[in-house]
Amino acid sequence: MLPITPSRPAFRWLARLVAISSLVLFPWAAYLALTLPASVSARHWQLAWTGFDVAMAIGLAATAWLAIRHDRRLAFPAISTATLLLADAWFDVCTAPAGGPLLMALIDMGVEVAEAAGCLALTAAVLRTAHASPGPHGETPHGETIPDGVVR
Repeated sequence: MLPITPSRPAFRWLARLVAISSLVLFPWAAYLALTLPASVSARHWQLAWTGFDVAMAIGLAATAWLAIRHDRRLAFPAISTATLLLADAWFDVCTAPAGGPLLMALIDMGVEVAEAAGCLALTAAVLRTAHASPGPHGETPHGETIPDGVVR
C-alpha cells in the first residue's frame, strides 16, 4: 500500500472531506443549541465519567512512558490526551452546579489545561527534533537507518 502524501489524490480527497465535515458541524451545533433540553438525566453518568478519566490516565501514562524513552511516537498519545483533557475541563465546568462544585471544576480546569499544555509541549519538542533524530530503531523520517551511537 502506498503512503498517503500531500501529492496523492487520497490525501486531497481526505482533506476535502475534513473541510466539508467542519462546515457541516457549524449548522449542526446551531441546531443543537436551539433544540437540546436545558438539562438531562443520564443513566450511566458514573460509568461515562469514570471511563473518561481512565482514558485520560492511560493517555498520560503512555505519553510519560514514551517521553522517558525519548520515543518520538509520544506525539500520538500526547495530542490525543491533550484533547481529552481539554474536553474534560470544558464539560466539568459546563456541568458543574453553582457554588463550591463550580469552584472546584474551575480549579480542576486549570490543572487539566496545564497538563494538556505539557502534552502539547512534549509533542512540539519531538516534532522540532524529528527531522534530525533517529527513531527507536535507528531510522530517520526519510527511511535511512542510523547505526547505534551515531548522532545525526
